[in-house]
Amino acid sequence: MDNTLVPEVLQMIGQVIPEGVSIAISDGKQYTYYKPSEAIDLKIEPGDLVPVGSATHKALEIKGKVAHHVESRVFGIPYYGVSIPVIMQGRIEGYITAIYSPQMMPMAIPEPPRPPFLIGRDENGWLPIPMNEIMYISSNEGKTQLHTANGAYTNKYNMAELENLLAPGQFIRCHRSYFVNLEAIRFIHPHFHSTFILEMKDKQKSRVPVSQSYASTFRQLLGF
Repeated sequence: MDNTLVPEVLQMIGQVIPEGVSIAISDGKQYTYYKPSEAIDLKIEPGDLVPVGSATHKALEIKGKVAHHVESRVFGIPYYGVSIPVIMQGRIEGYITAIYSPQMMPMAIPEPPRPPFLIGRDENGWLPIPMNEIMYISSNEGKTQLHTANGAYTNKYNMAELENLLAPGQFIRCHRSYFVNLEAIRFIHPHFHSTFILEMKDKQKSRVPVSQSYASTFRQLLGF
């Protein structure tokens, strides 16, 4: 969105946004404006790329309005976001997102239940695998695998479904094809173009990539 349009957009929404709500405006790729509130501050800076999993990114994907509970894996703190496209002369010029703290959500949204284990399958059958035994999860050609110290097991869920099942304080998505258990990371190696390679605590010292799309969120969540 052209920055000259920002004052006009803010004027349009100013009287309908309640006090204590932060506002972010995006041009479709990056944030161009951010106003934090006393209730919640995601520490967004103009020029920051829109992260995968955010309310703004969800609206970008569908090119429409979303009302979405976003877990702490995206910005380090949870929030409730309402994001809508800004349409002028029949064209989407950008997206504006109202950011609510969990305590002041427009509607109370219960946290989804978190299973204590995931089911893995091998040639012998099915095995309940406790979450803390899963070191990382990978997906290749539509096949999801749970990696443990004792081997890898197939799981029925895809990565999008797992994102709603995994506890955000325990697992983090670091690549479109990987989740990692934070407690199973042995070492973080710098890699090309501000990305990383994670060395895991299994005997094989498995290496898991952190892609550029997730690197910023990964660093913010882990605090380095």
